[in-house]
Amino acid sequence: MHKSIKLPCSRVDLKVAKKVGRKEELRLSKASLDEQLAEELLDARVRRYYDEFPPSEKRLADLLLNFPGDITDYSASELCELANTSNAAASRFFRRIGYKDYNDARRQTREAKKWGAPLYQSHAQSSSDTPKNSSQIIDGHIQRELANLQRTLEGIDPNSLRDFAKAFHSSKRVMVLGYRNSRFLAEYFQRQLSLLRGDVTLHPGPAQSVAEELFDLGEGDLLIAIGMRRRTAILERTIDFAAQQGATVALIADPTAASLEKRVRWKFPCILHSTSAFDSYSSAMSVMTLLVNTALELDDKALDRLRRIENVHEQLAELHDNGVHVKHPGKL
Repeated sequence: MHKSIKLPCSRVDLKVAKKVGRKEELRLSKASLDEQLAEELLDARVRRYYDEFPPSEKRLADLLLNFPGDITDYSASELCELANTSNAAASRFFRRIGYKDYNDARRQTREAKKWGAPLYQSHAQSSSDTPKNSSQIIDGHIQRELANLQRTLEGIDPNSLRDFAKAFHSSKRVMVLGYRNSRFLAEYFQRQLSLLRGDVTLHPGPAQSVAEELFDLGEGDLLIAIGMRRRTAILERTIDFAAQQGATVALIADPTAASLEKRVRWKFPCILHSTSAFDSYSSAMSVMTLLVNTALELDDKALDRLRRIENVHEQLAELHDNGVHVKHPGKL
């Protein structure tokens, strides 16, 4: 019998082996990521890398999050012009999110359109598409609003809807946060939610800093952040703070809030496109109505609270139309 011979192994050999092993590990990791990316559509890839984009690429990212289907209808230069960025930035952008080049992304998006993916059907409106008369303005507005509502509501996960409603009722406190154009949405949502339970508050209060109101956020609390585009930096910091304190966070925002979505429990994206320079918030109002109605249906105490409020309305006769008290039209 021959004895097995144990070959000597130097430190250099070990270092080489470790380097080879590390390279193989990185190669397999990259192959796994490439395989995963190959199955993701354009908008999913943009969301994955959103935090890594410099400003020149983030402008293109925001455009494609809103209108990913546009990539099939424009040349690279035209798309760059729409996003106010350079061809070089666009080349880096598409390589960064796993495509060989612009045409590679275009081919995949063309297939997504064929599959009928709703997000890939709408387009950014060019100046040549502007309606010429009142009838066309109204028709264009109707079509835009319908598309916004359809894309927004079809994108809601039914499980997230019910889970949010359950958390709303079980949380110790519910705090609604909104700045700038999101403020009036936050005010409306807080008012509707407060009809269903107590301890639903709006933040920040008039002439108040948010730190003074949310410093004791913690486990068992629910923070609902409204974050439509052109957001303030304090919104992001407040969401981070709430998560660090153990509070549960829900986000109602447009698709450009991709970087915030990773930090919250539930996200409800709202499409805000319009035929003019101003965003339309009808989809956001619809989402909030859906959330309130779902919360009402899931808890008998909420319905009882609403009945008692309506009884007091009748006793005080404070809601009148031409001298006649107007009763709630629903089945309370």
